[in-house]
Amino acid sequence: MSTDDRTHESLAPTPERSRWGRNAAAGYGGVAAVAFAFTLRDLAAGRSGTGTWAVSVLTAPWSVLLANVARMLAGRLTPGALRALGLALVLLSALLNARILYGMAARAERDVRAARAGRR
Repeated sequence: MSTDDRTHESLAPTPERSRWGRNAAAGYGGVAAVAFAFTLRDLAAGRSGTGTWAVSVLTAPWSVLLANVARMLAGRLTPGALRALGLALVLLSALLNARILYGMAARAERDVRAARAGRR
């Protein structure tokens, strides 16, 4: 069987119901939720702080793109509307990253199980 006849393993669908994927996504979601709560505290205090920094790191690389969108919209929206939009976009970015981590962990679990099955 040549390599052209089979689907490349990186193109295989993400395994569903993966324990590793669920744990990775839940762990990331928990850390992101705590950081998001600190960001809300920072916003209420009217300053940037640890929560804002943590959310920026946890939602990378999307936070870099969102910063550029915020600069474009800064003159068009009120500060309150811009903050609400920013929070919504950061939340969506965190959900996207959680899904990406789920897929990475699920594929790792699949590969480890296949390697273990091959050794037996």
